[in-house]
Amino acid sequence: MRLSLLCLLFLLIPSVALAEEVPGWGIHVDPVGNCPVDFLEKGISITVPGGMHDMNPKLGSTHAPRIWNEVNGDFLYEVQVKDFARPKPKSGVEGAKSYIAAGILVWQDEENLFRWTRSANGDSGALFLACEQYEGGELVGGGAYPLEDKPIWLRVERRGDRIAVSASYDNQAWKKVLDRRIGLTKDVKVGVIGLSVTTADAKFEFADPYLLASE
Repeated sequence: MRLSLLCLLFLLIPSVALAEEVPGWGIHVDPVGNCPVDFLEKGISITVPGGMHDMNPKLGSTHAPRIWNEVNGDFLYEVQVKDFARPKPKSGVEGAKSYIAAGILVWQDEENLFRWTRSANGDSGALFLACEQYEGGELVGGGAYPLEDKPIWLRVERRGDRIAVSASYDNQAWKKVLDRRIGLTKDVKVGVIGLSVTTADAKFEFADPYLLASE
């Protein structure tokens, strides 16, 4: 009887994050429980079905699927984000804009995180790189930057209380886009993220993950 009650409580708690290891990538955390990971010939994909799968502490929504590793102190993380189609106009859910994104997430907790993504807005038709830094649940920095419609390598590097983001179209010539102070603790998680706040399914493909972390 007690076991059945525990099982029922588990099913009723929507915030429980389903987690499993993805070899070569890290731990897959899927809070909503409907975003599968598949292996490709080169890399992996994360499929995000229609609905709210956001990573925005200010809106109280941090349910996007992610695959990450724990790090302590300084690190450098790189990954290739393949190109994906823009969402359709006026396809946002729960009052959100028509928006999808995929890239790198640095996570301390639900109120303190940093994201660097290849992003698309269906309402404006814009495709861009987006950086967002949240501390204490508030957006404290970031920006949007021009992007060509093709695959992109993204990099996040942390050194002490500074964090820098860069991008490259060939994984050879890198352009630093932003370098700023960050208030995250030394113990964080870093990896890939895919998010969508639209009515349609989105599929994000990643390749060439590289993590260099201090011991």
